[in-house]
Amino acid sequence: MRTEAPVDEKEPVFLSIAEAISALRIDFGQYAPQVSLFMDLCPLVLGPDVRIVNDSRANSLWIATPGRGHVNRMRRISPRDLGRLLVDTLAKSPPAARVMAEICRRTFLVHAAPSGHGSGEKPGVWVHMDMEGFECRQCGRCCRELDYRHEILPLDYENWMALGRDDILERVATVIRGGRINACSVWVEPGTRRFSEVCPWLAPADPKKNSGRWRCRIHECKPDICKQYPGTRKHARMTGCIGFDRP
Repeated sequence: MRTEAPVDEKEPVFLSIAEAISALRIDFGQYAPQVSLFMDLCPLVLGPDVRIVNDSRANSLWIATPGRGHVNRMRRISPRDLGRLLVDTLAKSPPAARVMAEICRRTFLVHAAPSGHGSGEKPGVWVHMDMEGFECRQCGRCCRELDYRHEILPLDYENWMALGRDDILERVATVIRGGRINACSVWVEPGTRRFSEVCPWLAPADPKKNSGRWRCRIHECKPDICKQYPGTRKHARMTGCIGFDRP
């Protein structure tokens, strides 16, 4: 949950081709399968000769790929597997920047432009995150309903150590490999292996009034995943954030 001033992010973010593909993999995996999007991307990613059919009565998809003698062979594929196929295909054969920009535009619902057209720029995509007008309404929905417990960075843990925040550290589970923290998860009930049902740092904005507004008690050093939320207008819409709604 954010409590900063309204966001006015007009500067685009540069993604290399590899970073754009990684962003697609995250997008495809964190929501329910986006069937219409996946079908829309098939010609761009898999080629114009690949046919995809949505059999809504059977709640499944059928894909036809050219075989020997240019004979299309149909096979059933789940929506989630189609998403994986798209990303795996891109990873194996990265597209040109202009194609990647179009894929990003359709996926993230933002303006995207290619780079690297003989200008000395690294091939990639400039993406406008479309966050203009966002303002946290302190509804607390992201803190109470989204599962981000395994998305904590080792850098977050190091920051809490540097600040001497033992109260936070006792609620963090760590995975240590080679003597270094490799992964972190939050929020654990102190002295147990149980995760808290809700974020323990979330509190009513005004305990004396039932305003429906919430505040973060570790706002100044909260995890990076919390600071960055929602990141894009699409992610806000897909996860129920009201930060773009008019008050």
